[in-house]
Amino acid sequence: MRAISLGGITFDNPLFIKEEFDVKNVKGKAFNTLNGGVIVYETVKRNNANYITLLSKTSGWISKDTLNNIVTLLDDLDVEVDLVFEDNSSVKVRPALEKGEVIMAENLINENSGWYSVTIKLCRT
Repeated sequence: MRAISLGGITFDNPLFIKEEFDVKNVKGKAFNTLNGGVIVYETVKRNNANYITLLSKTSGWISKDTLNNIVTLLDDLDVEVDLVFEDNSSVKVRPALEKGEVIMAENLINENSGWYSVTIKLCRT
């Protein structure tokens, strides 16, 4: 499944989701008891889908104007917007500021092409 819009801004080409096929594992901690036995506490890892990283890969390029609109949208405090997918389902997301740089863009073809390959780091709210 790919993303088609963010906060009402339609992408020029759908963007891929990095975490779509991440494995959800179990985490555990082991503790020794006083008599030498072992106690293991297990829990399911938090759902990996809490973070949603959008990627251009080789076909999800976006134009300079669309990129500027996304930067303007996400460049504020307490931003919460809808991320819409190809099947018209949606989730509420915010910029994943805790992950560092939220939007990374690389100019394609040449410096003046006007098309960018992007990585956008978001988090479900």
